[in-house]
Amino acid sequence: MSDDVDPERVRGGGMTDAEIDDFLREQGTGILALADENRAYAVPISFGYETGRAVFAYWQFGTDSDKIAYTETTERACLAVYEIKSQFDWRSVLAFGSLRELTPKEWTEVGELMDDNAWSPDLSSVGKRRLSIVGYELEIEEVTGLHRTAETGGE
Repeated sequence: MSDDVDPERVRGGGMTDAEIDDFLREQGTGILALADENRAYAVPISFGYETGRAVFAYWQFGTDSDKIAYTETTERACLAVYEIKSQFDWRSVLAFGSLRELTPKEWTEVGELMDDNAWSPDLSSVGKRRLSIVGYELEIEEVTGLHRTAETGGE
């Protein structure tokens, strides 16, 4: 966790590595922040998780994709995952790292991770539109987590 976080300001505390790991394993959805120089792009994403990496898929309609274009230019992505039950009961994790496209063989191997906690949309209404799926991995190089519960200063 970052040393410059003032616990009094957040009225909670930092999460341990084990708490962060458990939280990411149980969540499965978040916001993936990408960048192209000074332009930002945020994508709601569902992910599979195991310690040190998150895997996810882009559902693509057609050949042009802003998600893929931004992914290719992003040197360091940020996955923001949070859960808010109330202003006194919440958790938030930021995971930073590099992205890479999964090979077809790897995509097959990570299917179980996706099944464990990723959410997949119902695409039955897509009809005859062209749909492709591209798999990616976020190699987590740095992670921080904060939380507030009744045990950490909530009311």
